Amino acid sequence: MSVRRLYCENPACSKATFAEQVPGLTVRYQRRTPLLQHLVEAVGVVLAGRGGARMLRILNVTLSRCTVLSQLMRVQLPPLVAPRVLGVDDFALYGDTYGTLLVDATTRLPLTLWEGRDAEQLSHWLREHPGVEVACRDGSLTYRQGITAGAPDAVQVSDLFHLWQGLSRRV
Repeated sequence: MSVRRLYCENPACSKATFAEQVPGLTVRYQRRTPLLQHLVEAVGVVLAGRGGARMLRILNVTLSRCTVLSQLMRVQLPPLVAPRVLGVDDFALYGDTYGTLLVDATTRLPLTLWEGRDAEQLSHWLREHPGVEVACRDGSLTYRQGITAGAPDAVQVSDLFHLWQGLSRRV
């Protein structure tokens, strides 16, 4: 395969040469073909930094772990689809600072997280993403109010951890 290199005859032009682009094989300002870029992204999604760099080295593509992570950060996220079964839980960031995590309970993939335990923010998210039929949560009054306001038709159930915790207290 040969690609033409074109020269600009205008002395005021900042670009001295131009390379011909081959559709599907080359992309402007890229060092990798689209197929190789897709391979690097796929390996990065599965194995991330060092593991991804090692796997790519086996496939004869020498990249550093930082490059694999950099490409991973550029991967477009799939569009957010409201789950049928939503898991809501809080976690401690540090000290008295808490965060809220929303998880698709069927795929066990995280959907979003934010700082704080706020019923208004949860109800706002549920109104923006209709379709939640079951909300799995802890015994928090805050989350109960947020789910009731945002998705009034959703069935609220306790998660497995808090069911066992409540059962062990009673027994």
